[in-house]
This record gives sequence, structure tokens and C-alpha cells, in this order.
Amino acid sequence: MTKGILARKRIVQGFAALACLLLLSAVLHAAEGTCIEGDCVAGSGTYVYPDGSKFIGQFKDGLPEGQGRLYYSDGSFYSGTFQKGRKNGRGKFSCPDGRTYEGGFKDDKLWGKGTYKYRDGMVYRGDFKDDKWEGFGELTFPDGRRYEGQFQDNKRHGTGRFTWKDGQVYEGGYVNDRMQGAGKLTFTDSSRFEGEFKDNSYDGPGTFFYADGKVLAGTFKEGYLDGKVVITYPDGRTEEAVYRRGERVVQEEEQ
Repeated sequence: MTKGILARKRIVQGFAALACLLLLSAVLHAAEGTCIEGDCVAGSGTYVYPDGSKFIGQFKDGLPEGQGRLYYSDGSFYSGTFQKGRKNGRGKFSCPDGRTYEGGFKDDKLWGKGTYKYRDGMVYRGDFKDDKWEGFGELTFPDGRRYEGQFQDNKRHGTGRFTWKDGQVYEGGYVNDRMQGAGKLTFTDSSRFEGEFKDNSYDGPGTFFYADGKVLAGTFKEGYLDGKVVITYPDGRTEEAVYRRGERVVQEEEQ
């Protein structure tokens, strides 16, 4: 029951922004491009921008409105709904490096329900707000790790469940991407810790249940048992002990 049990756990990597999102704005559309086909004022047409980007779709008052496709000069592509020249509603976006997003947009930002697939195989499915993971979502990794729960500002924040590729599972609170608050950590041998966490370590009152039936209940500090502990053995016997930094202290009455 040392801090080492948690030390090897890795933190979920942060949000990788869509660097290829060269957003179409009313200002960009107002630039002197060329309508090469159709009605680019109040109908359907094809408009080429000064940087080489091209929009094909519906227009209203000289701005993209309704369904359309936008081909960026860097190879990025968007297909979906526009309102007043901005991405609004549902749409699909792809980057030249293989990243893709499908879901909601609001004023050119990722907003609402969506799925973001990264080039390394990581996938986020869930709520977005202002281009960030915000709300409830599921994050899966190429190696099999998975997190399901609440996010805030691109970080695990609130309550959630993290499963490691070896089957180990944490269920409980998160603060700024770290295990914090009440939680339960279950190991592959079925032993488990239930109690308080702080900064990815056991910290506060908690109970460790061993696979053989032995139970230790006490206070933890920075990942170690620290203070009075009640030990319950598989045969029902109990005893009290004192621990400091994970090591049992031999008291005078025990000598």
C-alpha cells in the first residue's frame, strides 16, 4: 500500500487542437474573391477566396448559408451547415494529417455532441463547448485504455471511470485531470482501495481490501498509511496498529 501503486499510472494527454481549422468568417468572405459559378449572393454557387480556398453551396446576402462544402487551401475539408458565413449546426471536418471531427458547430467552433478522431488512434466522443471537451464524454486510446465521465476545459473533472489496459479500474472524483475526492481503485487481482484521493494518491480516510480477505482501515497521507489502523483478518480477528509513511510502528505496549 505504498504510493508506488499509483505512481505508474499515466495522466490522460490533453486536448490536441485542430491546428488546420482555418475558419471561414464573414471577414474572409468579404475579401475580393471570385464567384466562378452560379449565384454567390442569394442562391447556389462556387466561390474562390484569395488564398485559394473554395466554397460550394448555398448563399444568402452574399454569405454561405445552409448546406455547403468548404475546401481549404491547406487540404482541410468541411462539409455541413452554415449560418451567416460561419459553421453552425452539424458538420464534418477533416485535416490533411488524418484528424477528423464530426458533430456540432457553433460560430465556427466545436460545440455540442461530436466525435473527434486523432491521427494516433485516440478517439473522443461526447460533449464539446468552445472547441473543448466540456460535459460528458468517452475517451479511448489505441492501447485499450478508456475513460468515461465528466470533462471540463479539456480535462477530466467531476466524476468518471478510468480503465487501464490490464483491467485495473478507477471510479470516482477527478479535479483538473487528477484523481481527487471519493473513489474506488480496483486491481487486477480483485483487491481494492476505497476512500479519499488527492493529487492521484490515497489521501484521507480509506480502506484497503486484499484479495485474501484481509482488510486495513485507516488514514492515508500522500499515498501511504499514516496513523491508527484497524486490521481485520479473514478469520474475523481484529487488531489496531499505528503506521507512519506505510510502515508499521512498534509501540511500547507491543514490546
